[in-house]
Amino acid sequence: MSAVAALAFLPPDSFNVVVLVAVFILIALGLHFTFGLLNVVNLAHGEFLLIGAYTAFQVEATTGSVVLGIVLAPVVAATIGILMERGVLRSLYDRPLDSLLATFGLAVITRQVVQLIYSANPRSVDDPIGGSIAVAGLNVPWWRLVIVIATVALVALVSAILARTSFGLRARATVRNPTLAETMGINVGVMRAALFALGSAIAGLAGALLAPINTLDPQFGLLFLVNAFLVVILGGQGSLRGLVIAGAVLGGSLAVVQLFISTVYAQIIVLVIAILGVRLRPLLAER
Repeated sequence: MSAVAALAFLPPDSFNVVVLVAVFILIALGLHFTFGLLNVVNLAHGEFLLIGAYTAFQVEATTGSVVLGIVLAPVVAATIGILMERGVLRSLYDRPLDSLLATFGLAVITRQVVQLIYSANPRSVDDPIGGSIAVAGLNVPWWRLVIVIATVALVALVSAILARTSFGLRARATVRNPTLAETMGINVGVMRAALFALGSAIAGLAGALLAPINTLDPQFGLLFLVNAFLVVILGGQGSLRGLVIAGAVLGGSLAVVQLFISTVYAQIIVLVIAILGVRLRPLLAER
């Protein structure tokens, strides 16, 4: 099952293109930090979306407030991300195969813990707003519009943090040359932990935002993992602008193609586009 299957309920109109573009960017934005910048092949990325989604579910079940759950989701995901990074990954940054195996193990453990707590039965989170609005003759559900707006705001915020703050400057120095960064007084370990936590928080928020329009189960994160990696790889590791473009290309292509053929074949075409894009990008960069 793919992210397409999780979003197959979306109406076949032009707003579907906008929503799927936003979803592709949103699910990949946290991976921009853990994989794109830190170069950790983070197979647990989908589980941070899972953590965010189930945080929203649990808080709603406890307090009746979905909004509070969405607010707390990135906090919970960031906390777990720091524990994972400090406890397991901090010594594996120069060992890519080991970090891949470690994140795979962490992903399996997380899914099993969620299943033990909540069982494998499907769960749901209420739409915090409900209803829809008519825009240019289209019936646009409010919450999907919120997802689009939230994605734009998150991209702008991440761009500002990395490009215009002292934290962003230290983060870029840490990513590009850790040894030189240490000689300049930057605590590389703390910066790596902060970047991993930030990526985890964004993934948790993404999961919480997507929870009201999806059915939840312990496999929830796997629905988005492959497409998140496709977006980051096609856009170029460490390139936020490339991530946005790749998300627009892949999400837009999927939304348009699935208007005419089944979602299974549409996903195959998107995979082909991603492979061709990865193959042709270096050739285009040389010109």
